[in-house]
Amino acid sequence: MITKEELTAGIRRDLNLEDAETDINESYAAVPKKYDLNTELLSTKAKHAHKEIYQNHIEKLNRVSAEQDGVNRQEDFARYHDLKKREIFELNAVYLHELFFANISDVHSEITMDTLTFMRLERDFGNFDSWQYDFVANAMSSTSGWAVCAYSTFLQRYINFFVDGNDGCIPVGCYPVIAIDVWEHVYFRDYLDDKKSYVYAMMKELQWDVIEERFKRAEKIAGAMR
Repeated sequence: MITKEELTAGIRRDLNLEDAETDINESYAAVPKKYDLNTELLSTKAKHAHKEIYQNHIEKLNRVSAEQDGVNRQEDFARYHDLKKREIFELNAVYLHELFFANISDVHSEITMDTLTFMRLERDFGNFDSWQYDFVANAMSSTSGWAVCAYSTFLQRYINFFVDGNDGCIPVGCYPVIAIDVWEHVYFRDYLDDKKSYVYAMMKELQWDVIEERFKRAEKIAGAMR
């Protein structure tokens, strides 16, 4: 398997940045992860197409990361502005896809009342059903983007919000614990314009074991912020 260093060097060669007159070498290379999406609530073609989109975002992220090393940061602010916007868009796209792929597709999905996840959602939303109701509302409200549950270090509680695109309406200081992709290209092949049925299907097979580990990490963040 190719290393991150080899991947970065290859991207720099492709962009003719090997001999760039700069002391800056901040580029990084994201490496795609493999996910076994066992769900039958998405077709094989839909899952394959979605993984291709994820791979495309990784390639774009690696490219824009490397391009930044060749920018004159003392004069070419317009170019740097464009690259930073693209970087954040692709960085979020990769991260959100990985969160999504990892927390869906459990055909035996079950959450129990003694889990940290259940107790925190009950605490911050009144009850688990209210959390689900609000999360679905966020998923349906996003025009093209994501529904996310996250721990807010500012509010010191868990909140739901939607992300428009990959970089719109994201509250600062949040650690995501649950993410559902609600871009049209994800569900249209299998559900046409029945977005709600798709959202319910994804929530029906959430990987609560994966989510529980995220909640445990969020609690450590919460403890450090007190």
